[in-house]
Amino acid sequence: MEQAVFKALVKEFRDEGWLKDTNNVYVEEQLGIFLLIVGHNARNRVCQDRFQHSGETISRYFRKVLKACLKLSERNISPPDLSHTPDQIRNSSRFYPAFKDCIGALDGTLVHAIIDRDNQVPYRGRKGDCMQNVLAGGKELPMIRASCRRPLETLPNCSHCPPPRKYYLVDAGYTNKRGFLAPYRNVRYWLGDYRGRATPQNKEEVFNQLHSSLRNVIERTFGVWKARFPILKRMASYPFDVQVRIVPATMAIHNFIRKKKLHDSLFEQFQSTTVDEDHSTEQLFPQVRPENDQIEMNRVRDEIASQLVSRR
Repeated sequence: MEQAVFKALVKEFRDEGWLKDTNNVYVEEQLGIFLLIVGHNARNRVCQDRFQHSGETISRYFRKVLKACLKLSERNISPPDLSHTPDQIRNSSRFYPAFKDCIGALDGTLVHAIIDRDNQVPYRGRKGDCMQNVLAGGKELPMIRASCRRPLETLPNCSHCPPPRKYYLVDAGYTNKRGFLAPYRNVRYWLGDYRGRATPQNKEEVFNQLHSSLRNVIERTFGVWKARFPILKRMASYPFDVQVRIVPATMAIHNFIRKKKLHDSLFEQFQSTTVDEDHSTEQLFPQVRPENDQIEMNRVRDEIASQLVSRR
C-alpha cells in the first residue's frame, strides 16, 4: 500500500472517531497491525515480533480495526447509480449507445475459508478446499457486495436490483433474464478466443467479444482485490463470522482507495490488463426454463448484436 493511501486511511478512521489513540498504541499502529495481517497474510506471532506486543494485544486491535472497516464499508460499499451509464461505456464509440442501459458487471468469486470438519460439506469447492461464495459487482474498479449466500435476484427489496430496461453484464453461468445480460451460449466468448487473427465471424461473436471486453472490469476488480489482500486466498483460522466480515472490510479499503482517486500501483497495473477468468466460481443463478423476462432479455441481446454488426 502506498504511503499516501495509508495516511489517508488513518485520517479517515481518526476523523470519524472509528479508531482512537490509546496510551500504548496509536491509530497508525492499529491500522498497521490489521494491514499486515490481511495484506501479507501474516500470523499473530509475526505481528508480535514486528510490533512488540502480546498476542492478546494483536488480536484485540485486529478486531477493533475490523469493526472500524465495517463502518467504512457502510459508506464505501453501496449500490451503483442505477440511472447512470458508466463512463467506460458512455465515452467509447465501441460500446455506446449499444450498451447504454448497462449499469455494471456482476459475478461470483471464491474466498478461501477455514471450516470445522463437521460443517465442511456445504462449503466444499470444486477443488476440494472450503470456500465462501461471494457475489459482487464492479464498475470501473470500485465494487459492491451483494450477498455471500443467495442469488442477487432472490433478495427481497434488493437495492442492487436493476430497474426496468437496465441490466448488469453477467457470464454464461447465469440466466439471461430481466436485469442480467448474459452472452450467447456455445459461441466463442473469452477474450483469449479472439487474440491474434481470430476475428468475430457473425453478430453473436461480435456481441460476445464486446460483452467480454466490458465484463472484464469485474475480473480486474477481483484481481486487484485479491492481489492486495492475500488472506482472501488462504484464510487464517479465525472464527467463521470473522472470516465473513473480512470480505466487506477489505472491499471497503479497496473502494476507499479508488473513490479517493489516490495513486496506487496495483490499480495502475490492473487498469489496462485483461484478466483471464479462471471459471472457478460457483453458479449462483440456476438455469431454468425460459420465462417471459428471459424471452424479453433474449430480444434485447439480439437487438444489441444487430446494432453492433450494422456499425462495423
